[in-house]
Amino acid sequence: MDRVVSVLDIAELPAHEMLSILRQGAIVRLPYLEARFHQAEAQVARFEERYQTTLAQLSAQGLPDDADYQFHEDFIEWEYWHKVWHETEMIVRNVRQILQSAETPVVHS
Repeated sequence: MDRVVSVLDIAELPAHEMLSILRQGAIVRLPYLEARFHQAEAQVARFEERYQTTLAQLSAQGLPDDADYQFHEDFIEWEYWHKVWHETEMIVRNVRQILQSAETPVVHS
């Protein structure tokens, strides 16, 4: 995953403006992120159903000795979607937290 950037290290804005920008950005971006999460979740479930195991179990046991070319290709794709699924889950959770926090009024000093 890319480097995480703390917004406070790169911008000086009044708190209410920063909160508004974060809230509006979160509102626009969240549907895309949720769709990406569900797509990745469905892809992982498809591989689990096809091979009747989880990626964690398969990784722990290793690929079967008789695994064909397609199995190897699926394994690589499965790892990709599994990574996307977990990364996107974390991002969606944090974007929702931004929206929850943005609902709290900002106290101006």
